[in-house]
Amino acid sequence: MTLSVGVAALTTRQVTWIDTGLYHYGAIRWLSEFGAVPGIALLSKQLGFASAWFALAAPLNAVFLEGRASAVTNGFVIFLASLHCIVCLTQGFTKKSKISDWFIVFFLFIVISGSVATRLLSTVLISPSPDIPVIFLTGVVAWVILVSSDSINSTQLKHPVLYADLIPLILAIGATSIKLTALPLLFVTSLVYLFGRRFSSRRFLVGSVVSILLLLPILFFGATNSGCLLYPSPLLCLNLPWAITSHEAQALGEVTRGWGSWFGPPPSQVNSNLWLFWQWFNSISSSKLIVLLVGISIASTGYVIKESRAKQNFSYCWILILAFVGSAFTLSQAPLLRFGIGYFVLLPTLLTAILFQSQLQVSLARITNRLLSSWQVKKLQHQSLFISLLLAALVGTSLTSQGVRSRLLLPPRVVQVEVVEKQINDVTYFSPKNQKGACWAAELPCTNQPDRAIRLRNPEHGVQAGFSRQL
Repeated sequence: MTLSVGVAALTTRQVTWIDTGLYHYGAIRWLSEFGAVPGIALLSKQLGFASAWFALAAPLNAVFLEGRASAVTNGFVIFLASLHCIVCLTQGFTKKSKISDWFIVFFLFIVISGSVATRLLSTVLISPSPDIPVIFLTGVVAWVILVSSDSINSTQLKHPVLYADLIPLILAIGATSIKLTALPLLFVTSLVYLFGRRFSSRRFLVGSVVSILLLLPILFFGATNSGCLLYPSPLLCLNLPWAITSHEAQALGEVTRGWGSWFGPPPSQVNSNLWLFWQWFNSISSSKLIVLLVGISIASTGYVIKESRAKQNFSYCWILILAFVGSAFTLSQAPLLRFGIGYFVLLPTLLTAILFQSQLQVSLARITNRLLSSWQVKKLQHQSLFISLLLAALVGTSLTSQGVRSRLLLPPRVVQVEVVEKQINDVTYFSPKNQKGACWAAELPCTNQPDRAIRLRNPEHGVQAGFSRQL
């Protein structure tokens, strides 16, 4: 209860993240009111993004709530992550603790602290942004890989294809359906499932069937929204009346992924790669932290491999592969902290957990046992009581603010904007009167720049029947 109130006090602030105004809340409202709408990408290219996270939020965001619950899903992520961290921290104070316990404690502590303390991530947190669940799922998938490795020898199921290493693959598929920045998770967990044990055709068949069945809904949804199964990727774009062309999808992807064009063309007679790195390093504040985390990851590689061999625990190597594949993917596509922090901190977190377990765990367990014996409260976990009291104190302090108390029951509504009614062909829409073209909670259909050839697919049924291109 204390934890839930504390998370509510944190996550019920006003939603200000600009992407929410541009398309997050709009996508949620379209799903809430009409479901999947064919050709909605023609109305707004960004509304074509397919995310299971928006589908999860849609039933919670009825029109009469005015967007007051738009950040509830990310608040739930923080609640679960905090609870997970507390449970594993409690386990860490016992003699039965494992590397996986300390790994997830340190990972979640870093990510939760970063999400709360840094200006950008704290802004993204108070929104329905799919970046937040992907960040946390990155650590959870790595944790499950470590846990699965511990249970491989102790848990022998009748059907070998149903071993615990299928769980990371399922979680990675879920993360990929939320946002394509989780593709490294899907790639590495597929390798873990296929080659973590002895490769077999049966495992390959089961892994393929599970992956296809779980990905089909989001692929069909992408085809409905934009005509492209992996939109905004230009791959797998279908020839449909409402489809976005491959060129249009690629152009939209370049806005975020084509970071080589963010700073314009390099001057002549200079190394373009060094110039681009220097521009990124000096122009984006989080780039220094990214370089530091990547440097620590590279420096810790040798020690992690050594520990993996010494303990015959090859899950360490899978975490290493995931860290480097994910970091390389992020740096090549869009080197921003909110896209790759989950990958960047994997190896530093694993290194810290290994060192802590080997150097301090025995002493910590001994001290804890002495304290429990001397206080004669063996049935109680003092660390849990201490954490609960600390959380209660923090929540009590926050509740002294009138602003916090007033929004616990009813959070602020999403930003309201002025609009002007416009029309293209037979489509009547509302255009926001602001510089960035953010619709926020404006009446549907709202867009800033619809496709010039857009028309209603079925004028008798209106916008809920979808859109297509005028022939």
